[in-house]
Parts: sequence; structure tokens; C-alpha cells
Amino acid sequence: MRARFVARGILGLAVLTVAYAAAFVVLYDRHERTMQSAAIEAATFFVLVGAGNRGAVETGMRRFHVVRTWPVPAAPGFFDFLWRGWRTETPNAAVLEEWASRFFATCPADLCHDLSLRGVSLRGLRLGAAHLVGADLRDTDLRGTDLRGADLSQADLREADLGSARLEEIRLAYAKLTGAQLAGADLTGADLSYAELSGVSLVGVNLRWASLKGTDLSDANLAQASLYGADLRDAKLTGVKLPGAQLVGVDLIGAGLENAELTGANLEEADLIEARLRGARLAGTNLSAANLHEAELFQADLAGADLTEADLFQANLVGADFTGANLRRAELKQADCSGANLSGADLTDAVLAGAELSGARIDEDTKLDAKWRLVWNLLNDRGKVVSLAGADLRDAGLAGADLEDMDLRGADLTGADLRYAVLRGADLSGSALSRTDLSEADLAGANLTGVDLSQTHGLTRQQLAAAKSYADARLPRNVDKNAGAPVSAQ
Repeated sequence: MRARFVARGILGLAVLTVAYAAAFVVLYDRHERTMQSAAIEAATFFVLVGAGNRGAVETGMRRFHVVRTWPVPAAPGFFDFLWRGWRTETPNAAVLEEWASRFFATCPADLCHDLSLRGVSLRGLRLGAAHLVGADLRDTDLRGTDLRGADLSQADLREADLGSARLEEIRLAYAKLTGAQLAGADLTGADLSYAELSGVSLVGVNLRWASLKGTDLSDANLAQASLYGADLRDAKLTGVKLPGAQLVGVDLIGAGLENAELTGANLEEADLIEARLRGARLAGTNLSAANLHEAELFQADLAGADLTEADLFQANLVGADFTGANLRRAELKQADCSGANLSGADLTDAVLAGAELSGARIDEDTKLDAKWRLVWNLLNDRGKVVSLAGADLRDAGLAGADLEDMDLRGADLTGADLRYAVLRGADLSGSALSRTDLSEADLAGANLTGVDLSQTHGLTRQQLAAAKSYADARLPRNVDKNAGAPVSAQ
């Protein structure tokens, strides 16, 4: 009985050994056959791409991802294949990846320029210095791909997926990127000049020192993006969304930012000369020391914005909302602030020489130097002004102001803008009017006795004739020779 039991055990063990060995043979055979298939696929691919023919290269590249990821069961070990049988390998991956990095970096222009790689997966490859000018890369999978320094100028990348790709110093001038996925991509120093990026999501993308000159970014979403030092001259930015974006020192000269969303963005020291920001949303934005020289900010929302020491010379601020904004030491010379809301704004030490304050709104919380509050009162609430005798009104913007019968004796009106002002019956004796613009001003009945008018602008003989007196006044040169014509110092 015992011998029979032992015999059966030996027989069972033999059967199991044979079955184990048979399974190993089957799996090893499968591994070898798939390895051969992978090798054949790789050989076929290299024959195509090595033909030196664009059509053959394009045909081969359509199989690139399949060949690269060709699955092969892991080589079975006799003693552990049951635990490794589920694993697979891709033996062609390293070979094709190395080939791609060399091929696209050295590919001649007649072969790779305008090459069609539409829909091809190039995911995760190292393609730095690749030359693919004008290539068709629509719908291409470039996620995580290293394209640092590559030249993809004029390439068509519409709907391509470039998520988390390395794109530093890449050349994408005139490229089409509408609909492309760029989340998490690094575009530091990239050349995107005149590229098409309208409506593209660039949330959180790094665009430091990138060239975006003339780039179409209309309606694009650049929330939280970093654009430090970027060149955005002449870029199309209508409707662009830049909330929370870092735009320190960017070049936005002449940029079209109509209705742009810039809430909470950092534009410190940004160059916005002649930028078009009509209707833009800039609430809470940091514009300290920014250059907004002659910028268009008509009806822009700047509530709570920081404009400390900003240059707003001759800027159009008509109807803009500056509620609670910080404008300390800001340059507002000759800026048009008519209709602007300055409620609660801090304009301490702001330069408002020649600024238009007619229709601007201020309240008890508005911090405005006494001189400019007086100018505001003259333009908007004259009833609060009884006398201007000895007042400092140098460079004041008083165009069209009603100063009828006002006592202006000894007032300093040097450089003031009094065009179309009503000075009927005003007493200007002893006042300083050097460089004052009196074009079309109503001087009927005004007292100009002893006033130095030699350096005024726009004064005519008719105005003097209507004055009550200009005895002992110093008149502009040639005033008697050009009756009726504007006169000024020669």
C-alpha cells in the first residue's frame, strides 16, 4: 500500500513537471515569436524612413507609435515564469526614440520641411533641436515631449496635445496653435511671434522672456501664467484673460487689450505705451511704476489697482473706475480724467498738470492735494470757490472753466490751460500768465492791468479789445501788426 502511494506521488510529480516544462516552452515560444514580429516591424519601419523619400517617411511615421510600443511578453525564466508571465516589454522603444532624436535634428530641409506628421504620437520623445519648419502636426500627441530649441516655425499644431512638454527656446514663429493643449508646458524664451493662439488655454504656462510680438492671443486664457520679461508688442489681446498673471516688466507697447481680463495681474514696471485697454478689467492689478504713456483706458475697471508712480501722461481715462485705487506720485500730466470715478482713490503727490478733471467724481475719502482739489472744485463745484486771489494754479487744466467775475489777483496761472474759459469780468491784475493758453477764452470786461501777457498763447487783438483794461500790460510781440490773429511770444 505504501509503495503504491509513493509510486502515485512520483507519477503526479512527473506529470506536473512535464506540464510545467510544457507551459514554459509555450510561453518562451510566444516570447520569441513576438520578438521576431517586433524586429520585423522595426526593420520595415527603418526601411521606409531610410528611403530618403518624403512619402515613405510619412508612411513610416504613421506606424511609429505602433512599432515603438509593440508589446512583447517578458522573457520567461524557467523557475519564475509563472510570476512574470503577465509582464510585457517594448524592445523597439529605446531604438526608435534614439533614432527620432537624431533624425529630426539632422533631417534636411527638402525632406522634413512641411512634413506631414498629422495624428502621430511623439509623446515623451527627446526632440531638442528638431527641424520641422512648416510641418503638419495637427492632432499630434506631444505630451511630455522635449522640444527645447526645436524649430517648428510655421508648423500647423492645431488640436495638438503639448501638455507638460518642454518647449524652452522653441521657435514657433507664425505657427498655428488654435485648439492646442498647452497645460503645464514650459515656454521660457520661446519665439511665438505672430503665432495663432486665439482662444487657447495657457493657464499657468511659463512664458518668461518669450517673444509674443504680433501674436494672436485674442480670447486666450492666460490665468496665473508667468510672462515676466515677455515681449508682447503689437500682440492681439482683445478679450484675453490674464487674471493673476505675472507680467512684470513685459513689453506691451501698442498692444490691443480691449475688454481684457487682467484682474489681480502683476504688471509692475510693464511697458504699456499707447496700449489699448478700452473696457479692460484691471481691478486689484499691480501697475506700480508701469508706463501707460498715452494709453487708452476708456471705461476700464481699475478699482483697487496699485498705480503708484505709474506714468499716465496724456492717457485716456475717460469714464474709468479708480475707486479705491492707489495713484500716489502717479504721472497724470495732460491725462483726460473726465467722467472718471476717483472715489476713495489716493492721489497724494500725483502730478495732475494739465489733466482734465471735468466730470470726474471724488468723495470725502479721495486723497487729493489741496491745489488739485481746488482745480476740481472750479470745474465741478464752483460754488465752493469764493476767491482765487494768490492761488497756485500753475499748469492747471481749466479749459472751459467758468471763472466769471472771479478774483484772480496775484494768482499764479503759469502754464495753465484756459482755452475756452469764461473770464468775463475777472480781475487778473498782478497774476502770472507765462505760457498760459488763452485760445478762445472770453476776456470781456476782464481786468488785465499791468499783466505780463508777452508769453501767453492764443491771445488775439479782439480779446484785448473786449477786456476792461490792459493798461501797462506787456503784450506779445507783433500784436499790433496782426490784428485779429492769435499772438504769442516770438
